[in-house]
Amino acid sequence: MALEGKIVDFGVADILQLISQQQKTGILIVERGRESIEILFWNGMVFSANSCAHSGKDLLGRKLIKCGLVSEHQLQQALGIQEENFKHIGEILVDLDIISKEVLNQIIHNKIYDTFSDLFQWKEGNYTFYAQPIDFNEKVSSPIAIEHILLDVLRMIDEWPDIVRKISSMDTVFRRTGRRLEGENDITSQEQSVVYDLVDGQKNVQDIVDASILGKCTTLKSLAELLEAGYIEVKLKEKSINIGVKKGLFKVEERAPIIVSYAILFLLIGVLMFLSPPDLKSNFELFSNNLHSHFLAQGYLEHNRLLKIKNALNIYFWEKGKYPDSLKDLISTTILREDEIKNSKGKLFYYRSKGNSYQLHQ
Repeated sequence: MALEGKIVDFGVADILQLISQQQKTGILIVERGRESIEILFWNGMVFSANSCAHSGKDLLGRKLIKCGLVSEHQLQQALGIQEENFKHIGEILVDLDIISKEVLNQIIHNKIYDTFSDLFQWKEGNYTFYAQPIDFNEKVSSPIAIEHILLDVLRMIDEWPDIVRKISSMDTVFRRTGRRLEGENDITSQEQSVVYDLVDGQKNVQDIVDASILGKCTTLKSLAELLEAGYIEVKLKEKSINIGVKKGLFKVEERAPIIVSYAILFLLIGVLMFLSPPDLKSNFELFSNNLHSHFLAQGYLEHNRLLKIKNALNIYFWEKGKYPDSLKDLISTTILREDEIKNSKGKLFYYRSKGNSYQLHQ
């Protein structure tokens, strides 16, 4: 039986921890519209995470070429061998001494962290976990414990707004400034040194991410740190007219139509306010006395609590092979808290177990 649910009801972090605690092996697929992410688990640990829009071998092979670690000829040679023995493309490249296992492991791990960084910013979507045997190949990479992923990814997400403020576009081109690196003390980390060597005034941010083996998050963070320290600067386009402001560069030719639109909008609002000023007092009284909106919000909360309980009941069934005798059993197994099985009035939701089915309502 597959375990499935919605991110809005039972978060991705919760389902990941559940799979980890139960040391499950299988595939977790998370979907949002046309986007889809596939995560492979082995004994509760993650050893692969990719967008389902790309094939694993092509994604890894192209990445290695962009990093300059593998040539097109070497990749085609490895793919030819793969057609005969069906081995993982990474294992073949390691066997041929084209790349080392350590480098391959680092690239795969960074891809996992980047995928999780994107996934944890999803506010909606559906997930399904299929418990099934997985062909885990320890010669390709080592699995990562969920606890390590959660700690590192949450730190990345916390730093992300500051990075975006400094690097707002993947099309931005950086060049080195007159400030030279005279020694190791000028660079605070090895990652910054790797990224600095890739800045040439020609590659844009996406090109640097592709050419680096550090992963998207670490590469962007290093670029932001180099920019702040004055080692690199934005290479301005010749045809752009830029005006320096406190929060960055303002491109007049790109934003002028937007400015004109806002000016017209504000002018129309001003005219309407002058001709027919709103009665703020009556509007406030109408809002404060509107009990209908209160009941709508209360009903929405009740509905969400019921959905959360339904997901918890499915998890319990998945673990125990039956539905619980009482909702309080969900508390004893730490799937839900006590307040999560009660309605807005503090009373337990109606629940009755029927073996392989149940009744649940307000």
